[in-house]
Amino acid sequence: MSARDIHILLIDDDAEAARHVIKALSKDGYTVSWVESGQEAMTRLLEETFDLLICEHGTGDIDPLRFMEQAAQTQPGLETIFLASCATVNEAVEAMAGGAFYYLAKPVGGDKIRETVLNAVERRALAKKRPRDTMASGATQFIGRNRQILRLKDTIAQIAQLDCNVLITGETGTGKELVARIIHELSPRADKRFLPINCAALTEELMLNELFGHEKDAFTGASRSRKGLFESAQGGVVLLDEVGETPLQMQVKLLRALQEKRIIRVGGTEEIPIDIRFIAATNRDLQAEVRRKTFRQDLYYRLNVVSLHIPALRERRDDIPALVRHFLAKYPAMDNRPKAMSDEAMAALMAYDFPGNVRELENIIERVLATCVGPEIKAAHLPVEISGGLGRALVPPGGPEAPAAPFKTLKNTERRHILTVLRNSGGNQSKAAKILGISRVSLWRKLKKYQDEGVDIGPYLRTGGETDDS
Repeated sequence: MSARDIHILLIDDDAEAARHVIKALSKDGYTVSWVESGQEAMTRLLEETFDLLICEHGTGDIDPLRFMEQAAQTQPGLETIFLASCATVNEAVEAMAGGAFYYLAKPVGGDKIRETVLNAVERRALAKKRPRDTMASGATQFIGRNRQILRLKDTIAQIAQLDCNVLITGETGTGKELVARIIHELSPRADKRFLPINCAALTEELMLNELFGHEKDAFTGASRSRKGLFESAQGGVVLLDEVGETPLQMQVKLLRALQEKRIIRVGGTEEIPIDIRFIAATNRDLQAEVRRKTFRQDLYYRLNVVSLHIPALRERRDDIPALVRHFLAKYPAMDNRPKAMSDEAMAALMAYDFPGNVRELENIIERVLATCVGPEIKAAHLPVEISGGLGRALVPPGGPEAPAAPFKTLKNTERRHILTVLRNSGGNQSKAAKILGISRVSLWRKLKKYQDEGVDIGPYLRTGGETDDS
């Protein structure tokens, strides 16, 4: 697609500033339509198709984030660039967390606006080729106005510009990688690589080779030297996801890399300097792991220069409506028509505890859109655990119906929900984990914990001892 095929909608009530932007973008051949108000812009969005939205943050009749949300519902996939006369890092966090592609401070140079527009156009083209690729920008899903979330965004704003290590904690599915991406996108390293590494997915031997690389003939099959991931991320940000799963012996080597900012390839002797900002994420209590001596105390302190904790979704229920609107705009419906959530369905979602957090909510909305016919999503369209099944006691397959018995603790409610999903999945742990929005390993750990607590999980697993797809 050539630049002349790109249609941009510019919203700015400052005529001189608008002419400056149009003049800069016309050099590259873009088609730019200019309006002075949000009302005019929404009319144009309903009548025409646009590839990019450039919005002046201070335009009188616009609540910028709310307008961006409405625009995304009208034209899913629309990229947004904000312009503002007095940009601050806090506003940048808010805009990018809400889904903006970029945030530019006015006055903005012509070359800068052209470069930013080109990057936004390239990302939109990539998204069309790979619509499910969340690697393009994790920040777009970090949405929320809850008091805890606003405090978290303020902290992100303060530390983004610093080059210190960060430890992000929170339950599975809360958005730890998304927060790490926001930090990267707002940092001086934003033009360098962001590299997430899942520490739980690598054995000690594989982790050593993948992170540090190897020299030729370091082991059988090493026919040539190979850079590791740390070298390939020079100048950028590395996310050590699920860092609590790192084997103890590997923790020693990781600590040295963080301390010395140097690595040695497998089979090598030369020290190679690395320039990397490390962000670590975990759903474990690392302080407890340190006490149990399963995680090194010195590594913990090296990673935990600044700590960020992401609250569970049940602790920020007031953000659920905004998240629902975001996911309704993000995913296509089966009939390709916009959907609205009924009051009854929204109330059911607000009352649910979401053990899988935001990831589980996203999976639920995506599945509902794939099956719902009609303009409104009703409570009956939601999974039974949310829409009404919570009033029934948990019954093993083939077991008698038990009288309803309320579970008074969150722990028991979560356990009941997980086992219910496992039962409804026929004991298939991979399928159940996907529905819950948690990893297969996390589900396995929870089931093992239930067994240790004396819960008989056998009836909820597949007969014949099968627990997963072959």
